[in-house]
Amino acid sequence: MRRIITKLLICAGLLASIALPLQVGYAQASISELPIIENDAAVFQLISHKISAKLNKSSITLDSESLKASPLLMKNGNLYLPIKWLELAHVGKIMKSTKTNSYWVEFSPDHPTYFSTIHFKPDSPKLYTESNGKLTVLDDAQKILPPFMKNNTLYVPVSMLPRMGINYNWSQGTLQLTWSEMSAKVLHPVYTTEAGRITFSSLVQKGYGEVSLMQRLGPDGMLAVQDSKGSKTNDKSIKIGTREFNRVEFSVDLRPGPNPLQIHSSDNPSADIIVNRIVKDPSLIPVRYTHDTYANNLVFNKPTQGYLRVQAGEAIEISGSVITEYIQSLGLELMKFQNGDYQTSGNRTVVQMNENREFNGSIAINEPGSYLIKILSLDVFVGGETSPYSSEKWAEIAVEVLPKGK
Repeated sequence: MRRIITKLLICAGLLASIALPLQVGYAQASISELPIIENDAAVFQLISHKISAKLNKSSITLDSESLKASPLLMKNGNLYLPIKWLELAHVGKIMKSTKTNSYWVEFSPDHPTYFSTIHFKPDSPKLYTESNGKLTVLDDAQKILPPFMKNNTLYVPVSMLPRMGINYNWSQGTLQLTWSEMSAKVLHPVYTTEAGRITFSSLVQKGYGEVSLMQRLGPDGMLAVQDSKGSKTNDKSIKIGTREFNRVEFSVDLRPGPNPLQIHSSDNPSADIIVNRIVKDPSLIPVRYTHDTYANNLVFNKPTQGYLRVQAGEAIEISGSVITEYIQSLGLELMKFQNGDYQTSGNRTVVQMNENREFNGSIAINEPGSYLIKILSLDVFVGGETSPYSSEKWAEIAVEVLPKGK
């Protein structure tokens, strides 16, 4: 299976937006024809592509551009194409394994197909997967016309194309291949605001698939953003020529500092944005609990706010009391914002509790940057083969660490 957002409407205090370099697909459909509105954060669309080729000709036409290529061939009344066409069309990367005498296609994440990779062997009517340097038959009951080698090029049957997400038509001596590239275009990947909540939307073409808003959590993966109203899709579709779009709206609360988000599609390309929330008065920011009810179980004496500005190397005292018997021990885990997400920084710090279930600990951060201090109950046995031990996050404190002397 497949591997697994122009502007935001920021209610108040939009200070600046910074455009970052974008990674784009090899062919971009113009968005000038699309009804982009101010609070659209991203556009998700299907970009159509076509290859035309004639039998035994050493060129193909890709989206109106003529390219040199190994020819289309006929063998035993069946059409075969060079597997390298898929690489020319940016459908996937072609690689060869001398160890297993096989060729495989590693499909682009922009290309919808049932496979992430698929292996062929010359003269074999079977499809394969590879694991630890060994080939395994993908489906023994589903045979194909055997691929063959010619002029050091692997030819695969045209009849195999639909299984690779490509349609074909053979008429009057011309073969036409058609498919759609899944494109997720981010128009403004970084925003800065003083607002505590933002609302934005995305334009999604019919057929692209469902999109949802996710909060990126670094090594903990992603968490679906739960809004009281949920995501909202306009009932009225937007028609552009033969294509239809819907506008999907999301809202999310912001923590101080960077907020890495993703408008996520399960099987197709997704769109990443970062919203930087500027806080002028940190004392107004409460400690952020994982769930509101957790405030009844864990009470902080220090700090009494959920956002701190400190100098590098300055000790941050964290103290309070545990109300519930459920929490038997506490730990502090530091997360640093880097490379577009929060990543674990250093080792977990254990916080000691006395007989009155009061805790007192501290943590110092030596490098300037944006951080989160996660307050956790330490690992307990929960069972399971892959992760038999697990911890629970109860609260977090955002920290901006300034260089010494500032």
